[in-house]
Amino acid sequence: MTDPATTLAGEELQLTGETLLEAISSGLLLLYGEHYGGAPKRVRTYLNDNVLVCVLQEDVFDTSELDAVRRGADERVLAGRIAFQREHQAEFIAMVERLSGRRVISFLSANQTRPGVAAELFILDR
Repeated sequence: MTDPATTLAGEELQLTGETLLEAISSGLLLLYGEHYGGAPKRVRTYLNDNVLVCVLQEDVFDTSELDAVRRGADERVLAGRIAFQREHQAEFIAMVERLSGRRVISFLSANQTRPGVAAELFILDR
């Protein structure tokens, strides 16, 4: 059974609607900030049936990644992002499962360097 989100007092909390979407957006910003030392300025999360998509924009890449993009090393930056997602996907999945109360069946991540945009896609159980 999946963990529901809990309050600080340990009470069960069932998030739905816009509250759920905002909590997932905030959770993603925290994970990005923790692992990259900074977080994108804009994030928006959408849920349609069992498809959850988070779009991150503005300041998606850290300083070293931006320098690499300016030098034309976009592929190196994208390869680094793929490696990052492989290494940390369990954290992203756990956050979404905890907040939504639904199991994540599949997780995909995509990045674009020009302009800097990232998308995190979660397929949830029905």
